[in-house]
Amino acid sequence: MLIKMKNKWKVAFISLATAVLVILILVTTLLFSGGKNMAKPEPKVHNGSVVTITTKPIDFEKMANKMIGNATNGSALQAYIKVDDDVKIKSNVEALGVNVPITLDFEPEVDDQGNIILHQTNVTVGLLDLPAQAALKLLRDSNKLPDWITVQPSDKTAYMDLSAVELPIGSENAHLQAKEFDLTNNKIVLDIIVP
Repeated sequence: MLIKMKNKWKVAFISLATAVLVILILVTTLLFSGGKNMAKPEPKVHNGSVVTITTKPIDFEKMANKMIGNATNGSALQAYIKVDDDVKIKSNVEALGVNVPITLDFEPEVDDQGNIILHQTNVTVGLLDLPAQAALKLLRDSNKLPDWITVQPSDKTAYMDLSAVELPIGSENAHLQAKEFDLTNNKIVLDIIVP
């Protein structure tokens, strides 16, 4: 009886050690594979009449989430943006067969072409403590972002190419450019370029 009990513990220990080893290999592969950045798109230049609007972060958030919904063909919103003191991208990513909530915090910056560079400041991935680059890789590989948002894990940034966003106005499409993104003063200034 004592010999059979020792064998059960031995089998249980070997099974547990094997499971831990497999999980470590999967996590290591996930963290260190695919370190390439998504190609940052070349901003498009649009000509036409320019209408400048000033809006609050909550209104920009609603507009951005509507644009994300349109870019993902009206499917259930799989990623969304929250704008308050900073810009947050929230989504669920699949890691080891489990859906894990992910929240990435960014500090926004408007570039010379009127697009937005998001510099990562914080990351929350479920209960896991993952490095920033690994969290950005998870978001990049989730395929839940529209084409006009690209992720550069090695730079710890995301890029919102507003020039690629099409806003239907009649039979034409208008386009966006950011002029100012001042969350401290609750002020976002955008140009709408109407052809």
